[in-house]
Amino acid sequence: MTQRLIARAGLRYWLRNPVQLGLALAGIALGVAVVIAVALANASALKGFESSTRALAGGANARIVADGPRGLSDALYVRLRVTDGFTQSAPVVEGYVQVRGQTLRLVGVDPFAQATLAPRLLAGGVNPAALLTTHNGVLMSAATARGLGLAPGASFAARADGRSHRLHLLGAPGGDTAALRGVLLTDIGTAQDLLGRVGRLSRIELRLNPAQMARVRALLPAGTRLEPVAAVVAGAARVTRAFRLNLLAMSGLALLIGAYLIYNTLVFSVLRRRHLVSLLRAQGLTRGEVVRGILGEALVLAVLGAALGTGLGIVLGRGLVGLVTRTIDDLYFTLSVDHLFLSPWVLAEGFGLALAMVLIAALPPAREAAGLPPRGRGLPMSLEARSRRREPWRVLGGAVLLGLGAGFLFWPGGGLFGAFAGLFLGVIGASLWIPAWVRLAVWLLGAVTRRAGIGVRLAVGGVRASLGRTGLAVAALAVALAASIGVGIMVESFRATLVDWLAQSLRGDIYVNADSGPGGRGFASCFVTAVRGLPEVAYVTTARHGSAQGPQGRVSILALDAASGHHPNAVLKRAVPDVWSKVVAGHAVLVSEALASRLHLAPGGTLRLATAQGPQQFHVGGVFYDYGGGAGLVIMARTLYARDWADPAIGSLAVYLKPGASVDAALAAIRARADLAGVAITAQANGAIVAHSLRVFDRTFAITRVLRVLLLAVAMVGVLASLMALQLERTREHATLRAQGVTPRGLFALVAGQSLLLGLLAGLAALPLGLGMGWVLIDVVNPRAFGWTLQWHGDPLLLVEALAAALVAALCAALWPAWRMARTPPAHALRAE
Repeated sequence: MTQRLIARAGLRYWLRNPVQLGLALAGIALGVAVVIAVALANASALKGFESSTRALAGGANARIVADGPRGLSDALYVRLRVTDGFTQSAPVVEGYVQVRGQTLRLVGVDPFAQATLAPRLLAGGVNPAALLTTHNGVLMSAATARGLGLAPGASFAARADGRSHRLHLLGAPGGDTAALRGVLLTDIGTAQDLLGRVGRLSRIELRLNPAQMARVRALLPAGTRLEPVAAVVAGAARVTRAFRLNLLAMSGLALLIGAYLIYNTLVFSVLRRRHLVSLLRAQGLTRGEVVRGILGEALVLAVLGAALGTGLGIVLGRGLVGLVTRTIDDLYFTLSVDHLFLSPWVLAEGFGLALAMVLIAALPPAREAAGLPPRGRGLPMSLEARSRRREPWRVLGGAVLLGLGAGFLFWPGGGLFGAFAGLFLGVIGASLWIPAWVRLAVWLLGAVTRRAGIGVRLAVGGVRASLGRTGLAVAALAVALAASIGVGIMVESFRATLVDWLAQSLRGDIYVNADSGPGGRGFASCFVTAVRGLPEVAYVTTARHGSAQGPQGRVSILALDAASGHHPNAVLKRAVPDVWSKVVAGHAVLVSEALASRLHLAPGGTLRLATAQGPQQFHVGGVFYDYGGGAGLVIMARTLYARDWADPAIGSLAVYLKPGASVDAALAAIRARADLAGVAITAQANGAIVAHSLRVFDRTFAITRVLRVLLLAVAMVGVLASLMALQLERTREHATLRAQGVTPRGLFALVAGQSLLLGLLAGLAALPLGLGMGWVLIDVVNPRAFGWTLQWHGDPLLLVEALAAALVAALCAALWPAWRMARTPPAHALRAE
């Protein structure tokens, strides 16, 4: 009976306070939504890559690839299938084409061989033979076609290998068309012709048992290797792990702030029902029943909030998946995913986290309610007294957590997990200190305003009397603001570092790239000679871009041929003596900071790469700063690259002009020489490349900025709920002031002043915590996650924005209680509860 009474009392309380109920549910829902949205977006990006890989591979479980840029010879496939009897095999040619401003993945297959491995791929409404009989016929998913404004039967322009082509859309492939978003499927001969790879293959897909795998490995020539299809998917997950973990950690902060919110909401709900709970205790309600009643309320709130958060997380995830995919595409590998894959496990984990978070946060308020005496009306005062008594223990606990966090941060073997563990422990520890800081600040303010007017003294005294109830609300807002400051400082520091790095790395006046792309035919020698002979040109350096299989996946290669007397433009972090002469002579290579961090490389060490001649060891001469991507970069002499990868072509030029020469005139002259030589190029001035790089950076960090806004949204809801509950809990006090002659305007000024003071204190507390979080993100998390060294760059505007957000949130929290009090007659508010 008594258990039902407390349940009914709880239901009546929440129904009579719909604003508090709505804010509590909103806080839980937002925290859960951010976690679920990020997890779904991460999972969808990987699932999209896996689905695309497996849709094209079908039943194949292995693939043969070349370690050189020219790919495999047709003859190898013919030998394996005809001579050696591996009939469960299919050749594939892959590259990229430009269609109406979009980059699409072109995949050429043998329709008949592919049918043995992936029968669903060509089982759509189009006869596979049409790919063989239609000149430049292609298939693409209906979604891709709609995005390009195309319909089956349409003829459209495309650009590949530096040449323009007319393609004909035959229809859509079969199977999982969502997995083939951004893919053009065609006959292998068409793909070879479009990409300029006649007689060459990108890979050979096979279905093999373990014995056959061993046999194939024994038959492969040097410069080729057999890799499981599963290893390709696992490699994508491995290289993007740090990026995805960063996003999950940021979403975890939203959940942490939600825990503070539910704690404050339940504390105030207990305060407003203290007389009823005391009465029920006098009638025989046990402490255990009180605890179960409060936890039951919390559980209902958690279920409702988590259900709302799950739905909101799915909606939010649909928006985030594009941002996550675009960031992975910019940093790691080409990826086109716009479909959200709903994982039941991710949804269940988010729901379970919400329940656990709410129940843990609800336990202290439940124990407070259970500690109420059977008769008594002095809970606020007793709560304040208990809060003051516990303050030293909270400070001590905060110090312990801060110490543990520092240990994780400075632990050399902690890795990325240790960095985030240290960050979260430090944030929680600092939040336990914030109530003590607020109490000290209010005490000092009270001493300063002792001779001030009655309104000021009432405002300060009211804040001081309620710190036991508002301390953690202030801490929650401070943590959210600090996270916003820390992430903002990290992004601004990264951008400033990128600008400096670009200025030091891009010293050429004009950069010219062959439109044939990496692994393509490159420039004709007559074009390079013509550019060198232009009157505006002082000298030209040549380069070739490639990639190779390293110890932990593929790495990018930049093969340079520096002009006489000029060393490559790389900003060194550390190097062996006389490193430039060793690199130019082909006796050493340079590795990017990210690659050195991931593979634990240092000057004087060696790096093993797969080449066209087989695996080779390269001496590491130095480590250089690089912020161009997450895969890692190796710089070597072009002669060394041409020897080991059998690729002597030139793919790009860096053009240095004579003093006073016009960049526009030189660009026009270079393009004219390209037209005469029949070479398709992309020529850009230095400034245009820098501007494009910064646009890519801003696009890459769009997901981080979105999460920063979501964190602030959760904090705003939290402080609204907490401060609004505080003002509503003090209704009788405000009614007494009204009865003594305080006008509604004066009462509004008092309530707004108290809320603004708490908001200001939260903002001030957030400043050092935010700067500390910025330091952790820049000097600990980024080096461990990506291997990047960032320069510290703090924009004061970030601190001003945080203070403004705190004051706006606090002021908004005061509006509803003040308006309600102004409309409520004092006699009604003073009536006994």
